[in-house]
Amino acid sequence: MVPVDRLAAVLAVVVFLALYGIGTRRTGSTAANVASLAVIVGIVAARAAYVAAHFSSFRADISAIFAIWQGGFAPWAGIIAAAVTLMLLLRRTPSLVPALTSLAIAAALWAGTAHFNTNGTPTPLPTGLVAHDLAGKAVRLDSLRGKPFVINLWATWCGPCQREMPMLVQAAKERPDVPVLFLDQGEDTRTIQAFLADKMLKPANVLLDPKMDSGRALGAAALPTTIFVASDGTIRTRHLGEISRAALDAGMDDLREFTR
Repeated sequence: MVPVDRLAAVLAVVVFLALYGIGTRRTGSTAANVASLAVIVGIVAARAAYVAAHFSSFRADISAIFAIWQGGFAPWAGIIAAAVTLMLLLRRTPSLVPALTSLAIAAALWAGTAHFNTNGTPTPLPTGLVAHDLAGKAVRLDSLRGKPFVINLWATWCGPCQREMPMLVQAAKERPDVPVLFLDQGEDTRTIQAFLADKMLKPANVLLDPKMDSGRALGAAALPTTIFVASDGTIRTRHLGEISRAALDAGMDDLREFTR
């Protein structure tokens, strides 16, 4: 499943290209490749601006800058860069106005979708969720209410889960003020312990959800899913798919700010 923010971005690009094609065709312009170039420049600028704003999170692993499938873009920087590209390449042509109009409509579509996606009613953490640690001890997830924490839903067979796990374990060690619960979905203790031993990982707070009851209650549509829970027991945000260190840090920072 594609996360809503990335789906909205793709939709906005498609709308821009479609409207641009209609608008410039009416003006008789042949500069069709300008739109594609503006999109490329916009994407690069959006990524560069995001990396610059969160560089402390990328410093430990510079290669993560190129892991664009994890998300992490500054949309308005991309929109401005795309607009500048259009103005430079289409100046003094009849295509400039329809091109900028197409970009404005696409940007408005993205902004509306993003606003709807991030400003909904906070979801309370479901009560009564019980998992078990590797020793078999029952752990009530809502017992952590009163302090912020993160729930990472994962499984040993999940490729993106495997890629993000070392970073999550390291982040959890560096930021003990926001505990990370590694809630495995549908597997037994032996399978999990063998995976952690093979990867030489020693995360704290590994929990089992063998029947995936907690995962369903938390609304996880796919793995991995990372859920940020505020101190008042509300779910602030969900990140569907592999998460970057920058996005994890931003989510944790939001929880700390909300707690204050």
